[in-house]
Parts: sequence; C-alpha cells; structure tokens
Amino acid sequence: MNVEILNEAMYDQMREQNTVNNFVMSYLTALILLLIPASLQARKPNIVFILVDDQGYYDLGCYGATEVATPRIDAMAQEGIRFTDYYAAAPICSPSRAGLLTGCYPRRIGNEIWVHRADSTSGIHTDELTLAELFKDNGYATACIGKWHLGFHEQFLPRNQGFDHYFGLLHNLDPVEVVYFEDQGGVPLMRNGEIVIRPADPAELTKLYTDEAIQFIEENIDGPFFLYLPHTMLHNPLGVSEEFQGSSKWGEYGDAIQEMDHNVGRIFDSLKRLNIDDNTIVIYASDNGRGPGRTPDQKIRGHKLSTYEGGIRVPAIAWGPGLGLIAGQNSSEVVNAMDWYPTLATFAGIKVPENRVIDGRDISPLLKGESRVVPPPGQKASLNALVPLRRRWNPSGEWKSLFQRNEYHNAFFYHGSQGALAAVRWRNWKLYLNPSLELYDLANDPGESELVRNGEIIRKLRGMAILFQEEMRLDARPAGEAAPQPRVDGRTELSHALLDSLDQKLDVTYARYGNRTLEMDIYRPKSIWGQLPAIVCIHGGGWANGNRANHGNVARALAARGYVAVTISYRLSGEAPFPAAIHDCKAAVRFLRAHAREYGIDPENIGALGLSAGGHLTALLATSGGVAELEGQGGNPEFSSTIQAAVPMGAQTELQSQRTREISAIEDRGQIWRQFLEGSLDEKPETYRLASPLNHLDKNDPPCWFITGETDDPSTHAENFRGRMEEFSIPSGLSVIKNAPHPFLGKQVWFDEMVDTADNFFQNTLK
Repeated sequence: MNVEILNEAMYDQMREQNTVNNFVMSYLTALILLLIPASLQARKPNIVFILVDDQGYYDLGCYGATEVATPRIDAMAQEGIRFTDYYAAAPICSPSRAGLLTGCYPRRIGNEIWVHRADSTSGIHTDELTLAELFKDNGYATACIGKWHLGFHEQFLPRNQGFDHYFGLLHNLDPVEVVYFEDQGGVPLMRNGEIVIRPADPAELTKLYTDEAIQFIEENIDGPFFLYLPHTMLHNPLGVSEEFQGSSKWGEYGDAIQEMDHNVGRIFDSLKRLNIDDNTIVIYASDNGRGPGRTPDQKIRGHKLSTYEGGIRVPAIAWGPGLGLIAGQNSSEVVNAMDWYPTLATFAGIKVPENRVIDGRDISPLLKGESRVVPPPGQKASLNALVPLRRRWNPSGEWKSLFQRNEYHNAFFYHGSQGALAAVRWRNWKLYLNPSLELYDLANDPGESELVRNGEIIRKLRGMAILFQEEMRLDARPAGEAAPQPRVDGRTELSHALLDSLDQKLDVTYARYGNRTLEMDIYRPKSIWGQLPAIVCIHGGGWANGNRANHGNVARALAARGYVAVTISYRLSGEAPFPAAIHDCKAAVRFLRAHAREYGIDPENIGALGLSAGGHLTALLATSGGVAELEGQGGNPEFSSTIQAAVPMGAQTELQSQRTREISAIEDRGQIWRQFLEGSLDEKPETYRLASPLNHLDKNDPPCWFITGETDDPSTHAENFRGRMEEFSIPSGLSVIKNAPHPFLGKQVWFDEMVDTADNFFQNTLK
C-alpha cells in the first residue's frame, strides 16, 4: 500500500476514535513514524498568524455577519476549526499582543496596563522569550509584517524581539498617537529601520502588508518560516482602497472587512501556488473585540476596552488540513491567545525550554481532533502538555478542596484595559469580581443578562481568582524599561523626573470674546518659591493650524529651568484674521500681569518664545508695545502687554519684503498668507505693514534672540531686523541649529539645544 495513503487512513481512524487509550495512541503514532521517510519526518511546518485589529465577535460571515461577504475566511473556517469561545489576552491592543507573543498573561510580564504610546519607555523585557525568538532559535525564518505597538525604544523593536524582518507601523494611527509625529510629517511606514512612506495612508496598508507577506513567503519557500501578520485594520481611522469602497452593506467598516477577506485569500492563493499549503498552519484571530451583537440572535454585549464578552471574546480560526488539523469543526472549548505559544511550538517539534514559566496550554490534541477538550497535562498527550505544571500551585486550605490543579489551569482570567483583574471564567461559568460578585452562565446566557445564584460555583471561581492574584504577586516579572535619559537621536521626550518636578494648572481662561474663550496651560517648578520670570510660549501652525499642546514640551522644559512657562491658544486665521492672533498674545501677557501674585510671577520680567507662525507673533509682540491697533479687547486693559525678552524661532520678521510679495501672490504657497492677512501684499499693503515686526522696531524694544534650523529658509535669520537692533544698541543674536529643518522641536538633540540657548538668553535678560 502507498505510504501516504496508509498514513492518512490511520490518522483518520484515530480522529474518529476519541476513546482510544493513550497506550494504543502512542503505539500507532510510533508505527506511523516508522513508515514515514526520515526526510518527511524532519520537515517542519510553516506558520502564518494573521492578527486583525479590533474585529468584533459577530463581524465575519462564519460568525453571523449578514452585512458583509467574507467567502475566503468562511472557507478557511469550513476547512479548519472555528472557535466559539476564544479570548484575546486583553481587551486592548498592546497587552493583547504581548500575551500572544509571550504565551503569558500580560500581567505576568508587566505589560497589562493600557497601550504603549510613542512616548512609552517600556515594552517586552529582553529576558522574555517571544514566540519569534523561540522559532528563530530553532531554524525558522521569522517576520513581523504590520502593526507592532509593543514598545519603541531599540530593545523593544521587532528585530530585537526575534523577527528577522519587519515591515509596517510601529504605532497606531488614531489622533492620540498621530500627534507625536506632526512635526515629522506623520507616522512612517517602516522596513527594517528605514522609512518607506511618510505619512502612512490607512487605505493602502492592508494591501501593502499582504504584498510584503507574500514576498516573504516566496523568499522562504523552502521554509520553515514563522510569519506574524498583525494588520492595522480594522482599527480606526479606517482605510479602504478604492477597489473596495462601497462594496459592503456596512459602510466603511464593512468595506474594510471585505478588503481584509480578499487579502487573506491572497495569502492562501500564494501558499497553494507555491505548493506549500499542505505544510502550513494558518491562524486567523482578532486582538480584541469591537462591539455588541446587532440582531436578537447575537446576544453578546460590550465594546472594546470592556471585560464584557464583546470586549474580549473574538473570532479565531485555525487551518492546516495538510498537517492533521481537523476540518469543518466548531469548538466551544474555552481557549485563549496565550495557548498558541506552546501549541505552535508543538507543531514545529519545539519543546518550550524548561525554564520558561508561561500561562498558555498546548491545545494541539484539540486542533487535531484527538480530543474534544484540552487534555490534562498528566496525560502527556502532546510535546508541550506539561508546560502548565511549571506554574505555582500551592492553594491554601480554604481553597484546596474546591478545585483541582487542571481546573485552575483551564480557567481564563479577564483583565481590563487598565490592567486590573475583573472576572474569571471556568467552563460555562463567568464570575465578575468587582464591585460585587456576579455570576453568569455563558452557555445559556452569552449576553450576561441574568444573574445566577450558585454559591458553590461562586466560591470555586472566587477561590481561583484569589489564587491567581497570589500567583501574580509572587511570580509576575517586570516589563522592559528603557534607560530614562532621552534618545538624543530620536523624538523629543521629557523624563518622568522632570515632569514630576512641576506643578501645572491647565485650561485657564485668559480672554473672552462674547461666548468665545481662550485658554492657557501654566507650568511652575515645585521646588522654587517666590516670584519667577514668566515666558509665554506661542505655538506655530502657519497662523491657521496647531494648538497650545504643540509647545507643551517647550513650556515644561523651560519651567524646569526656573520659570513660570505658559502655552496659549489663540484665534487661528480660519476663525478670525489678523490682527486677532496678536490681540490674543497681548491679552495673555496682560492676564499674567493681572494674576502675577496668584501664579508667583515677577510682573516686570515676562518674555515670549515661539516657532514658525508663533515666532512671527513673538517678534511682533516684542516690537508693538503701545500700538493701539494691535492691543485688542481681550481683557485686563489696565495692565501693560509689553514684554522684556523674546526668542523668535524660524520666524518671519519682514512682511513687506520682495520675498513676501512673491510668495503671497503664488496660488498654493501663498494661501496661508492671504488667509491670515486677507489678501496678498499688493492687495493689502497696510495690513502687511501693520503685521511686520520690522516696521514697528524702535529703540525701546526688548532684546531678541533668534533661533533657526540650518536647512530652514535664510529669511528666518532676520538679518535686516538684527541689523536694525544693532543700530539701536539692543542686544540681539542668532543661533543656527546644525542640520535642523524648520520644525526642529520634535527631535531630541535639536530640542535640547534650543532649550539651552533660550534658557541662557532668558537668564541674562529676565533674571
């Protein structure tokens, strides 16, 4: 008989006989291995893990969605095993990914709280053995293609966590993260440390990731390879290519799902085309939930970030018929993201190292149909079956008789997006722990709508929760922590020590115009008493964009040097053209003088600093003291708006120059000028004269020090302005930051040089 036919027949028989005892199973397995040629035995399987971002439980055709068509993923489920009770490691991005890649509850490895933003100093500790490192150490080519979100300092990056190749976004694209990249042109798409595209376009990512994944597969056709493909979609902001726009009955979200389905199909087509589909396992799962059901039959409730089922129970499908994974099966066994670590290692013939304590269980017997449940470790039914026994097991007398060790290992412990233990599930039972104990029977009530009274089960699950808390208290490991000093070659960061040294008062209203209010944020060093000089930090944005948060780091860094530093909002040109912005700057100065006692300010020593459009306003503030047309009605008219020192950065000081005349007349380039000043220089010469700092400069004006980037336009050197100041014997100067562009505040080395320069100048003029 043909060996391959014999092997297939014998495996089919074993799948159908789930009651065969372990001895017979082991004997048959050994016999099969004797019949298989050694060359085939040594062939390691390829692994493709597709992780989708923020896909809800019901959001695929095979999970009940009627608003979208997902034929390729549905076919994957028909040819594989679909899980009905699968849990992500957490209801939010970073902890979920940490759990998947380490096989540990995120809490065990110190990564359970919220997400890693671009200013995060933590990540997966280098002592942890990620799934990628495990596979790489055992001869696999490894790649991460997609969204990382697991730390951004060098030691946390994908290629230092076991991946040979990386392509994708290290960050999210939502507004709270994009803000970190505004000065750099947006979030970059990276390939192995090099920027490929900036800013990344959400509409292109699903296809680009898939293109890169297929290329990696083609380059490693001889295998084995481990491909981790964590998509940016379906996270907001959504992006859909033109081909799929309007293709679903569910708006942009449905369109993005259908594009995802198409590209999952491209992966399968490539595996088949390359004739390696029979030696590849493909996993499809979501990193956390999205929202509740939409029909009476879709009972689950809850959104992302919550520990209701809708926040953390997600779609999951495993496919690999050529490697013995069962086909066309649904499993209601409670499994979770941590289980993939020892399971995939078993399929690869890799034993998890003995010194690794993880939380995942080897579910390979379940995937192969050898058991309908995850076998107890004592049965030794798979290569990594004994891994759970490495976890601490020392229950106190109060709980010892309530549950067995294997029951404890099979429980799932829900943690909220802030990292706290929230609930525990065992079999069909789910117990919420806070603010009071609430028990639900998920088999009959997946919507968690009816409380169940069962004292025995409540006590059992509460005991599991207490034992788990004790285990984590004793055995949790720290997250990786980057060195506290700023990365001089990277994005600007302020140390926790600096931030902790400051008092702050935010959203202080300093001016009113009818119903319109303007706010400032005020920072002051905690350790210094008495009156301090004040510095008004005026953000840029071409007079039309930006907000006071853009100069928040500048204000905090200066405050730490011994000033009261404030950032201000002002009316942008889209709301009110010139001279509204300078009216607001003057109102801010008057407010500080009016409230000098309250904020510990020396009213005789107030300076200003700003970049770009903020630099122009700083220079104008310095030179227009007493110009009635520029004072405005922002309040506190009895106080002076003059300042005693100014640091204009990247500033335009000569608005009546030939350069300004030419730029203001150019259709695209001069649009901001025309919006701010309501026309070109030729159309509004008097307005440009009034807005030009050089026009107002006289001998009574304060010292000014200019800072600009070396690659910025030469007009920012303010040569005529500084020459006039020299004629008036007013102290002035220029610092050019080497290699820096116009927006230099975002890079640490340039930022530090700017702060040092400004501080030296203000020390000499205000203190």
